[in-house]
Amino acid sequence: MKKQPQSARERYVSAEKIQQVFAQLGIDLCAGRKRIRATQSEKSISIYVNGGTVNITFNEKGGKA
Repeated sequence: MKKQPQSARERYVSAEKIQQVFAQLGIDLCAGRKRIRATQSEKSISIYVNGGTVNITFNEKGGKA
């Protein structure tokens, strides 16, 4: 298998590591709250917390399958 090139801002990480990051993010954002304000559009999700916003944007470009 040929090694994929990586740029300074982009790299490949394991799917398990991404799952852990998102799980911890959810725990941290919701700690001590019963409800949290969030919006969803066609290409993004925004989560609003005191002092900031977490934006997750999806693009159509994607990588090779």
